[in-house]
Amino acid sequence: MSQAVICPACGASDLDVCCYDSMMVVRSNLAMFTLRCPTCGAKVSSMQAIPSQLREEVRFAAIEVGAGMGRKD
Repeated sequence: MSQAVICPACGASDLDVCCYDSMMVVRSNLAMFTLRCPTCGAKVSSMQAIPSQLREEVRFAAIEVGAGMGRKD
């Protein structure tokens, strides 16, 4: 299940971090997500745990750029 974010501009509660515009990974399980509110179009950023359905994508991207998060030490 993905995590919902509430829009501070209009109060919409159906923002889904899996529909992100950008994601900045902070740790292997934490990222800053930026997305657009589907109701009012506001740009919303939120620090959230990376949902399980995105973890493989994050791991693969880390390997591709040599970020080190893809290694198992």
